[in-house]
Amino acid sequence: MVDWKNYQSEIIISIILFIYLLFTLTNVNSNLGNAYLWFIGISLFLLIINIFIFDKTVRVTFQKVKGKWMEAIFAGVVGWVAILAISYVIFNILDPGKASIFSILSSLSAANPAFSDSKILNFITVSFVIGFAETQFFAGRLLEFGADLFKVPISKKTILSLRFVLLSIFLGFLFAMFHATAKGISATNSLIIVGIMMVISCAMVAYFDGETRQAVIMHVVSNGVAGITLLLSGSTLFKII
Repeated sequence: MVDWKNYQSEIIISIILFIYLLFTLTNVNSNLGNAYLWFIGISLFLLIINIFIFDKTVRVTFQKVKGKWMEAIFAGVVGWVAILAISYVIFNILDPGKASIFSILSSLSAANPAFSDSKILNFITVSFVIGFAETQFFAGRLLEFGADLFKVPISKKTILSLRFVLLSIFLGFLFAMFHATAKGISATNSLIIVGIMMVISCAMVAYFDGETRQAVIMHVVSNGVAGITLLLSGSTLFKII
């Protein structure tokens, strides 16, 4: 019999965010609400498939260990720093003129969909809701679905294995292509960075033995800093209530 306690946190948060996105759909931004309602809904559907169809050897879910939130937050911040560091190295090779922390932060900001509604609601949605929905969908449910389908092990010992690396890169590519539809394929720097973010997210899930909490926190930190950067720059991305 399935032990639903393993998935309790993920299911509860998903239901709460689904209700929040219904409100967003009807009251804030219909495109935003509709897009991420699908993310949450499909993630829950894939969770059911993973539980009842596949012979489970890997358990990927939001929280597997009770407590330890400070450790999870620290890991998320370290992951975000890793995004900046790896992006800095790659841009030094591909485009030295863009190899600066400010440029990378600007590119991360550009990777967020351009909304024009409530300042507060959009900040909450971009940082917390999207951070959870995207990470759970790509680095959680799709990662586990692909791992089960193609028999790819997910653990600390297999982070550098060819099959896991290829799966992570593929998910990073899918994640970048999703953002390409929002920002346009010309935003190359932003697409490279979000692709790196998803590869690191997958690696974090493997390192923490199938727990996505740390990767979600990393995504929330990244989106939150990007949102604050836009606000401080006087961007019209957010409209004051």
